[in-house]
Amino acid sequence: MDKSNTNSFRDYFKGLCMKIARNTEVDGFFWDEPHYAYPKSYASMTGGAGDDWACRCPECMKKFEAYYGYEMPKFMNDDVKQFRWREALETLEIVSKALKEYNPKLEITCCVHATLNSYYVTELRGYDNWEMVAACPYFDVFSTTIINWSLPESFFQEITERTVAMAKKYGKQSERWLMGYNKRPDDFKQIDKVVDLYESLGVDRLATWTYRGGYGTSVAAKDSIELWDNIGRNYMRVLKKDE
Repeated sequence: MDKSNTNSFRDYFKGLCMKIARNTEVDGFFWDEPHYAYPKSYASMTGGAGDDWACRCPECMKKFEAYYGYEMPKFMNDDVKQFRWREALETLEIVSKALKEYNPKLEITCCVHATLNSYYVTELRGYDNWEMVAACPYFDVFSTTIINWSLPESFFQEITERTVAMAKKYGKQSERWLMGYNKRPDDFKQIDKVVDLYESLGVDRLATWTYRGGYGTSVAAKDSIELWDNIGRNYMRVLKKDE
């Protein structure tokens, strides 16, 4: 576990965010796939989560024993998972609460990994428990991250249904993403189908990463400008329906 659950880090992070809020005209804050550092040898977005890795630094061990009444184990168990989820979320709750108290109009979004079964697996990175994240009273938007175009339509549908349901349960706006980097769909008409799916399932907000399909960067998609234009066309198509 990295040091985001220490008081020193939390004070630093809160101070930085408050400085931004006070000195700029920012509309809000976006917590983009926050997670603990986790060695790629133990997990990846298409692999399995390791069950034999957990930080046992003095800070983690002290907090863990205070919660559970026994020494933090060397191997991952259910208590360690719960501990990671709680400590990870508490960091963002502390900062988000301070921001809202300073300016209630600041919009705060938390975007978590779109985890499901064997495609994008739960990696125990700290924010896999959607229920805990969506329930946070200081978040305005519950967002789930990008899905690769190569995955089946049923995966897009199930992730989106769960995202919308979770957001509605806790009175948040829902947000879903379009992949605008690295890979393009085999057929650009797939973008239209996914956008229609998101709209039909009641998604409140649509987002895309990255600008211009990553053109000129190491994450550029094939036909990146054409990809960007097709995504933009769909934004315009949806916006016109609201006019």
